[in-house]
Amino acid sequence: MLFNFDFDASILETLIGGRSAIDTPRLSIQNLEQARNFVLAYGYDLNSEEDQRKLWGYHRRAVTFLRSELLGATDRVSSEDIAAKEETRLALPETLSDPNQLKDLSYLLIYASTRGDRPNSLQHWSCAILRVMHVLAHLDNDLFTKYSTEIQSQILKPFQARVRKDPATGIQLGLPGDRERIPLHKFDVKTFKTSNSSVLKLLAKPDALAFSILDKVGVRFVTKHLFDVYRVLRFLIDQHLISYPHVVSDQSNNTVYPLNIFLETMESLTQGRELSPQEIDEILQARLEGASDRASFNEKLNLFSSKDYKFIKFISRKLIRVESLSFFYPFEVQIVDYQSNLKNLSGPSSHEEYKARQRARARVRVFGGGLS
Repeated sequence: MLFNFDFDASILETLIGGRSAIDTPRLSIQNLEQARNFVLAYGYDLNSEEDQRKLWGYHRRAVTFLRSELLGATDRVSSEDIAAKEETRLALPETLSDPNQLKDLSYLLIYASTRGDRPNSLQHWSCAILRVMHVLAHLDNDLFTKYSTEIQSQILKPFQARVRKDPATGIQLGLPGDRERIPLHKFDVKTFKTSNSSVLKLLAKPDALAFSILDKVGVRFVTKHLFDVYRVLRFLIDQHLISYPHVVSDQSNNTVYPLNIFLETMESLTQGRELSPQEIDEILQARLEGASDRASFNEKLNLFSSKDYKFIKFISRKLIRVESLSFFYPFEVQIVDYQSNLKNLSGPSSHEEYKARQRARARVRVFGGGLS
């Protein structure tokens, strides 16, 4: 019996080797028929005018993203990415970026399958466009796209209802009838990520998928005191604003103050003892200095965050009911004290530096080895 011993190593690496499809160096499409069948298996029919309209829309958005975010961005980048950035100043070929010249999206897949590793080749540029199109397609077919208004309303309103802004007392978490009210420096509602921000995040992280973006919706508390960070956590549970069984445990992060030292300190304090928040903060800091070798932080590795970035973060889920559907949807809660927040706003911990590191990584993945 004659067997076929020709296996596509690139495809098998994606299927069972743990490599993301975005990191696949090239496709294996030889003709228009194979291209159309490939797209059909992906979920779109190139014989359908509606599907063609959607795909050309992704193509247009991908070209715009590449030009504005990866080719034309002027932010600071890491030293190892300088060479890659210089290479990517080259312009996208009109053959691929102009629909009037490309004519048929099938050709994009065929170009992406050609051999040869020349930088700035049509093969490299085709793969770059397809990588971004892939991310856009997954983002557009997420539940959030259709039900963003309902999801945000059902998640955010309970938090917003518990935050009171008073000209005399400032911002407080808690209403007059609540057992505990906590002064806040700031309360933010996290608006859902812009398209470019979400695309950049998915392109930068090899293990990220559209349905694994867990922070499209969220709230952020900036407390006036360190002690109040933990008071906010207790408040959210006591007032049933979150249900801790729904927390995604492997996404939790605490770099503000170690949980074990905090609990030990609380046990050492006499119930009913009169202390100001400032005095409690001083006790907490002293205890940490004396037991720093036992401090148990919970730091989740993020390739783009500075090691000096301090915050508490966790992801929970809310059962959303809309139309005839019900589904759990994730949201993020961030809590940080005022002093830590000030440090987070500058230097390596700043958001601008975070985005620069993220963009640098996305460039390398999108343009592949030929442009990196």
